[in-house]
Amino acid sequence: MKYKNILWDWNGTILNDTPVAFEATNILLERYGYPTITLEYYRDNIDTPIVNFYSKIFDLNKHDIQMLDEEWGVLYNQLSDKIGLHKGVEELLHFFVDENCRQVVLSAFRTEVITKYARKFSVEEYFEDILGTQNIVMESKTIRGRRYMTEHKFAPEQTLYIGDTVHDCDTALALGVDCVLFSGGQQSPKLLQQCGVPVFDSFSEIKKYIII
Repeated sequence: MKYKNILWDWNGTILNDTPVAFEATNILLERYGYPTITLEYYRDNIDTPIVNFYSKIFDLNKHDIQMLDEEWGVLYNQLSDKIGLHKGVEELLHFFVDENCRQVVLSAFRTEVITKYARKFSVEEYFEDILGTQNIVMESKTIRGRRYMTEHKFAPEQTLYIGDTVHDCDTALALGVDCVLFSGGQQSPKLLQQCGVPVFDSFSEIKKYIII
């Protein structure tokens, strides 16, 4: 296998939290008197940074984006008992360990929250580092990823990014690394298939693709 380094997105890729994220969003919309959205709309429009998505469903001239995000985070935590790992993802994590790959989480989600769930589901040990953010609204994954790859000597041609959004593909392109996308996460398959990279419905399919 040519890949020695694996960059993982977190939400929607490793963590199966799309239903909870969607539910928290609708509760927040109802709280402020906005129409609720369908899961299909959510998966067709969710974006990174999250301000891009909020601008479609809230009037940001009336609401502070940071306050909205903090309220959403409280709701997310209240619904967290419904969150789990995606089926098959831990097997793929373990496979990469067996292949002596270095695995790193590169996410737009908060570092402390990622770490909390990684410990909860006993997957923290798979990762050398968790590159989350302290500013979920605006901070760039590309900047953090590029800096980390340089400092830790990740050769781009030996690095694979696994994500579930168009933004993940864009990040991989900016980093000069290969990308595969999982279609069971945050964004819909029809969006992902426009990226021009392999899109898979399961992690077993991703494994087969990688080792061929």
